[in-house]
Amino acid sequence: MTLETLNFWKISTVKNLFIVFTFLLLGCKSYKTTTELESTFSKQEIKDLQTIRTFFIKDILSLNDENFNTEFRHRIVNLEAEGFKSVKPKKIDKLFSSVSKSTFDEIWETKTQKRSRNSDDTYQYYAPKINGKYKEFLSLTTKHNSMVNKYYNNILRTEDFSHSSMLNYISDNTLDFDLNNTNVQIVMAIHYISICNENNITNQLIN
Repeated sequence: MTLETLNFWKISTVKNLFIVFTFLLLGCKSYKTTTELESTFSKQEIKDLQTIRTFFIKDILSLNDENFNTEFRHRIVNLEAEGFKSVKPKKIDKLFSSVSKSTFDEIWETKTQKRSRNSDDTYQYYAPKINGKYKEFLSLTTKHNSMVNKYYNNILRTEDFSHSSMLNYISDNTLDFDLNNTNVQIVMAIHYISICNENNITNQLIN
């Protein structure tokens, strides 16, 4: 084997290792766990939260980790305008079935709602579990984020997902910075998945 061939193989090997290493770094960069998550949830529950976050970004917003920050506002405004009709019930059901029951029960609980003020007919939907780990996680997250604090307080007051508070957050100037935060991404994911699910239920009742 010539010296030139040996050097070529060395350079080629270094390049391949560099590419693999870079790929691994980029893969890790997209999702970073936080102190709040690790102090509240188990490892399996954190994995489920990652699944929920990914579903929100990929399947609801049709975005990825690279364009999430720049395209989020535009995409969520469009989804709000259309009433989240593009998020089909089967997609939400598939997500719920992929999350372990123990994790699900720490985030959501079933609530019953009247179809209208003048009707005794009811339907069931998912609301935040007030005594669950997700509520604890929100409480920890509020210490570093005043907008999440307002959202959290309204959840405690209404025992429901506060869509008006979330809309105020989306219009706030701090959002662009906060979108880099894993905690905020998970809060938004759980909120909008819940809103989409309830919209699907009410739309089915109307139709």
